[in-house]
Amino acid sequence: MILMHGSVGGFVSHCGWSSVTEAMKFGVPIIAVPMIYDQPINARVLENIGIGVEVVKDKEGRIQREKLATAIEQVISEETGEDLRRKARLLSGKIRSKG
Repeated sequence: MILMHGSVGGFVSHCGWSSVTEAMKFGVPIIAVPMIYDQPINARVLENIGIGVEVVKDKEGRIQREKLATAIEQVISEETGEDLRRKARLLSGKIRSKG
């Protein structure tokens, strides 16, 4: 229910499918930090459809704070973020209209 609050500008998520569908339902763009299983594929799909930004790990598989900060900045304040939010809202409308 937090994701439906109007002040939420983005959602940092591991991209498990439940989290992805909840964010899509409420029209919130995702800062994707995938770990295992289907999560990396889900993150790439979100990026490809324009409602998410993936934080790419370094060679050792670690998340660099600068890359995470850049992704958050992209989603919540840059022009890119406005496009992500617009696309997320459009997808949310389609999902909600289907019931």
